[in-house]
Amino acid sequence: MTTRASWYLTSVLFGMLVIMTLQPASGAGTSGGILLRQAVGARALGMGEAFAGVADDATALFWNPGGLSQVTGLQANATYQAGLAESAYEQILASYCLNNLGTISLGLSLLQGGMVDLDNPDGTLKQVQSQSDVAFSAGFGANLTPALGLGLAVKMLNSTLAEEVSAMAVAADLGALLTINEQLTVGVVLQNAGTEIKYQEEGDPLPLTARLGAGYQVDLAEDHAGLLAVDLVKANDQDFSLNLGAEYWYAGFLALRLGYKTGSDLEGLTAGFGAHYQFLQFDYAFGLAQELSNTHKVSLSLIL
Repeated sequence: MTTRASWYLTSVLFGMLVIMTLQPASGAGTSGGILLRQAVGARALGMGEAFAGVADDATALFWNPGGLSQVTGLQANATYQAGLAESAYEQILASYCLNNLGTISLGLSLLQGGMVDLDNPDGTLKQVQSQSDVAFSAGFGANLTPALGLGLAVKMLNSTLAEEVSAMAVAADLGALLTINEQLTVGVVLQNAGTEIKYQEEGDPLPLTARLGAGYQVDLAEDHAGLLAVDLVKANDQDFSLNLGAEYWYAGFLALRLGYKTGSDLEGLTAGFGAHYQFLQFDYAFGLAQELSNTHKVSLSLIL
C-alpha cells in the first residue's frame, strides 16, 4: 500500500467517522424513502448485510460504489424479495468494466406496498396500493491507486402514497474500498445524502447512512474458501448497529452463508446459500427479523 493511498483512506475514514459519531439518532421512523433502505442482493442479506468492506460484485452499486473498481467484464443482477409487511421489492442492475478507465453501473428498484382500504365520498370503500416507489441509480467506480478504489452513485426516487400523493428526491452515495493485502479489504461509504422527500407541505429527510466495513478472506484447504465480514452502521434515525457475516464456498460451485444484524428494527439472524455454474449464479437468503415479518430474497446473477 502506497503512502498516498494511506493518506486518502485516512482522510475518508476520518470524515466518515466524524459523521457517524456526531449524527444523533432522531428516532425510528423519522426518515422517508424506505426504498433506499432495502438491501440489494440475496448474497449480502445471507451475510447479515455486512458487505461494505466486501462489495466485490455488481451489487457494489448499492453497498459501496468504491467496490465497483473490483468488477471486471459484464455483471448483471436481478433480485426479488417478499415477506416484509406484505410488500414486495424488485431490483435489477448491471455493471460494465471500461478496461482501465473504471466500471459503470445502472440500477432500477421497485417497492410495492400492500393494499389498504380508503373511504370514498359516498361512504363506500375502495382498495388502493399503500405505497409504490421506484428508484433509478447510476454509478461509477475506479482505482485511484492499485490498492484504493473510489466510487460515486446518484439516485432519483419517486414515491406515491395511496395512489394519490407523489414526491421525488435525489440522493448520492460516496464510497471507498482499500485492499490492505490479499486477504483483507476495508470499505467506507456514505449513503443517501440528498434532498428531502416532500409529499405535501412537510418533508422527511432521506435515510442518511454511514457504513464502515471489512472483509477477510480465510485460507482453507483446496476447493474450500471462506469469507468473514463485519459492518458498523449508523443511520440518521437509528443508533449504531453491527452486522456480522460469513460465507463458505466449495469448489467455486456451492456457497453457504450466515449472518446477524444488531441494533436496528430489522435485527436478527440471516442465512442463505448460492450456486455458481459457468456464467450464472443463483442466491437465496432469509432473515429472521425480531420485530417485523421474516424476509425471503432470491437473486439471479449473470457474470461474464
